[in-house]
Amino acid sequence: MNNKEITESNRKAWNEASTYHQKARNNSLRISFENPEFTTLNRDCDGPLIEKIKKINLSYKTISQLPCNNGKELLSLMRFGAKEAIGFDISDTAIEEAKELAEISKLNAKFERTDILEISSTYNNYFDFIYISEGSLQWFPDLNKFFSIVSRLLKKDGDMLIFEMHPFAYFFETGFNPNEPNFNDMTSYFLKGPYNYKEGLDYIGGVQYEASECFWFMHKMSDILSAIWKNSIVIQEFNEYNFEMTNNDAIKHLNKFPLSYILTGKKS
Repeated sequence: MNNKEITESNRKAWNEASTYHQKARNNSLRISFENPEFTTLNRDCDGPLIEKIKKINLSYKTISQLPCNNGKELLSLMRFGAKEAIGFDISDTAIEEAKELAEISKLNAKFERTDILEISSTYNNYFDFIYISEGSLQWFPDLNKFFSIVSRLLKKDGDMLIFEMHPFAYFFETGFNPNEPNFNDMTSYFLKGPYNYKEGLDYIGGVQYEASECFWFMHKMSDILSAIWKNSIVIQEFNEYNFEMTNNDAIKHLNKFPLSYILTGKKS
């Protein structure tokens, strides 16, 4: 299976998952975004993120998120004073919800359904700031291509911020449970994959279902850092945390290990 086929399969899987996510949330996001002060960046783990955002200063800036899912995080980032936001995602269902939330919030944000690797050249050197959130990088088999897009879209001296699951956290994505350790079930740090979520992607409601086939990839930290360096993005800060970001009960008690990180960079 080539990368194009992988992308299309993931698109179908995320369209399914987004429908389950909307059912689990009911109308809570639509109701909440009617409040001009509402933000989804209110988890315990978001404290360091907010500090970094304030340090970068989004006032009057044009911002994006790759990928943006249903737009809730990008709309929340608009609360920091950005003048315009444009989000991109592969899921038709997620983008439709994002457009609804943007209309409800009355924020200057728009959303486009596209393969991230095929974002229009219209947006070359367009953004002051690009955000990449948890569970994003795993869907891209070639990080060099992904970060080449990030670099292409950023203005000179534009800022990138990644708040992601640490590669260590992905050790537990294929069934390993530290309470009943079976190391044969642990994801190898050195085997890229692809891997599959056979029971679906409903991390909101927790519903297991027979999902369309999807593919994710294990990326070593060295792979991530190298891809950033190769694409004219200068790393400014890199911090590791023990924050569990994905509601995975099996690893919540592993607070002695790195489970997430924040990386900031600037296009040279």
